[in-house]
Amino acid sequence: MKVQGFLRLFWTTLVFGTLFGFLMNILANPGYLVSQSWEAIVTALSYSSTWTGISMMGFFAYLIVHRVGLDLFRGAKLWNRVQVLLIVFALFDAVYLRMLAFGNDHMWRYIGEMLVLVVVSWIVATSKARQTNASAFIPALFLMIVITLIEWIPALQATDEIALLWPALATLVFANAYQVLMLHRFQAPAHGEAVSKSNSGPKESLKTKKRVSSKSS
Repeated sequence: MKVQGFLRLFWTTLVFGTLFGFLMNILANPGYLVSQSWEAIVTALSYSSTWTGISMMGFFAYLIVHRVGLDLFRGAKLWNRVQVLLIVFALFDAVYLRMLAFGNDHMWRYIGEMLVLVVVSWIVATSKARQTNASAFIPALFLMIVITLIEWIPALQATDEIALLWPALATLVFANAYQVLMLHRFQAPAHGEAVSKSNSGPKESLKTKKRVSSKSS
């Protein structure tokens, strides 16, 4: 990816993720608007922008991990199997460890959260595979589930309140989904320019040859 594409992805993710997270915070905590205080609005914006920033760091970290995994396991076949195992392990831990920390009272809520995350992640990964190629499905699913859960850990360690956890998770899922689905689109212009240059190259060479031959005659 060129610098221009990277900057476009960075800033659009930051803006859209922050706005979406702000909306989720307002829906989960109407007190931000009821108070009619600029401090409350700034707090909600900073909260959502923080989770968006965490999402971007996790996304670009996974791009590096993915390349290392491909080299370490000598191809996508074994690396994809490892990622599937890690997905199952992460989903189990996201329920089991929270039950150990906060008790069994909210077990079904924890399971429901993971089911929703899996469904949304599956939709995003399927869309990514259709837009690019089938080999992108497992990496996209891994990022949407495992990386999102890792990014969610600071909130899980701090509280078990829905009003704080769900806006954070929704912001992370939205920002990660946006980056997954837009990454190849921001790479496309650079590829298109390369193709157009390669196609125009022979034509330009033929034109120059014709000019040289006409001058010599």
